[in-house]
Amino acid sequence: MSTDYDAAALHAAADRHVLTPMLRDRRMIYTRGEGCRLWDAEGNEYLDAVSGTNGVALVGHSPPRVAEAVAKQFTTLSSHFLNTASPPQIELARRISETAPTGPSKTYLCPGGGEAVEAALKLAMRITGKGEIFSLHGGYHGTGFGGLGLLGLPQVRDWFPGGIRWPTFQQVPSADPYRPTVGEGDDWRPAARALEAAIDSGTYNNVAAVILELVQGPGGHVALPREYVQEVRRITAARGILLIVDEVQTGLARCGAMWCSDLYDVKPDIVTIGKAWGGGFPFGAVIASADLITAEIEATPWHILTFQNQPLQAAAALAVMDIVEEDGLVERCAAIGRRATERFLEMAEDHAVIGDVRGPGLFIGVDLVVDRETREPATEACREALDHALDLGLLTYFGGAGNVLKFKPPAVTSDADIETMLDRCEEVIAFVERGVEAGRTGARPDPLAAAT
Repeated sequence: MSTDYDAAALHAAADRHVLTPMLRDRRMIYTRGEGCRLWDAEGNEYLDAVSGTNGVALVGHSPPRVAEAVAKQFTTLSSHFLNTASPPQIELARRISETAPTGPSKTYLCPGGGEAVEAALKLAMRITGKGEIFSLHGGYHGTGFGGLGLLGLPQVRDWFPGGIRWPTFQQVPSADPYRPTVGEGDDWRPAARALEAAIDSGTYNNVAAVILELVQGPGGHVALPREYVQEVRRITAARGILLIVDEVQTGLARCGAMWCSDLYDVKPDIVTIGKAWGGGFPFGAVIASADLITAEIEATPWHILTFQNQPLQAAAALAVMDIVEEDGLVERCAAIGRRATERFLEMAEDHAVIGDVRGPGLFIGVDLVVDRETREPATEACREALDHALDLGLLTYFGGAGNVLKFKPPAVTSDADIETMLDRCEEVIAFVERGVEAGRTGARPDPLAAAT
C-alpha cells in the first residue's frame, strides 16, 4: 500500500464528509503509527505523549502482536450472537479473574469504556434493586446519558446546555488534595463526611452504588488520597452500597501496578475498564465480583449491545495482556513514571507556572497556574499551547480546567524518546509561562522566543 497521500485532498474531503464532535481549527489527519510515533498526511512525525486518546496505545500504535491476534481470530470466528460465548472471551474472563481487584470475578465485554460505565450502572441497579447513584465532583465517566448524569466537570456539561441529570444520580465534593472544595489542604475527612451525610440524609434510602475514579483523568489527573478511598469503601460497605471503581484510564499497568486499585489497597465490587486493553481495537469491560452474580441476574436482560462479549475484542485484549506480562510493562510504567516525575519537579524549579506535579506511575499531570499562591489555573495561557506542541512534534493534551498538561506515553517508549518528549514538554511549559506573563501585560506570547 502506498504511503503517499494528497494532504490537501484529504483535508478537503474530511471537511466535506466527516462529522466531528470536537473539531479544532487545526484538523490533524494521521496516516501511520508505530510505537510512540504518529505521522500525518503531510509526512510530519510526532511523539505521542498521551498514547492516542488518553492511554489507548499503552503497548504502542499498531502493535504487531495485537494485529496478528485479531487477524487470526477474524479468520476463525469474527462474531456471534450476543448471548453466546467463544473460547477467547472465556479465556480473557478467566485471566482477568486471576488478578482482578474485586477478587474472583465475572467479566462482560463491550465496545468501549463509556459503554462499560453504562452497563455497570445497570448491573449495580439490578444487583441491589435500587436506583440511586453517587459520583464525585471532578469525575468523568463518559458522555452517554448515564455518564452525563455522573459528570463532575462543569466545562463538559456546558457542551449540553439544558442537559438534565438522571433524577436518581447525585454528586458530592471529591477529596481533591490540591484544590479542595470542602475542608482545607489535603485533609480528606470533610469530603468523606459529605458523602456519608448525603447518603444518610439526602436520599430515599435507595442507593445502589458510588462510582469514582481513583485518579480523575479528564478532571486533571487528580489523585484521590488513599485514606479517603478506603473510607469511601468503609462507608459503602457498612450500608450495603456497591463501590464501582472506574479504571478505564488507570487499569492495566499504567499507574505502575496491574490495577490502580492495588495502589489504594481497596476491593471494589465492580470495576470498569477500556482503552489500553484493546491495543487500539475498540474495547470496554465490566468486571464484577463473582459473589454478586446470581443465576437470576444472568438469566434476565439488564443490558444489551450487538457487540457485547465478542471474540475479536477478547483476542485483542489477550494479546495486550501477553505483551504487558512478557515485556514487564508494569515495572516499565513505574520506572518511566519516576523519571518523568523527577524531571517535571526539576522543571518546577525554573518555571513558576508549574503549580503541582501528580499522578501515580506513568499517569502524570502537570498543573499549570497563573500564581502558585492562588493556584488559579493558567487556562487562558494554555489555549494555544496544543498547537505549539504540534509545531514541536509533540502530541499532548490539557485536562482539568484546560490547564493540566498530560504525560502518559506508551509504556514501550524508549528511554531516549522519553527524554525527547520531556524536553518538548518543557518547551510547551515555557510557552505557557510566557503566555501567563503576556496576560499580565496584555501582550501575546511569542512562540519563537527562547524558552526561559
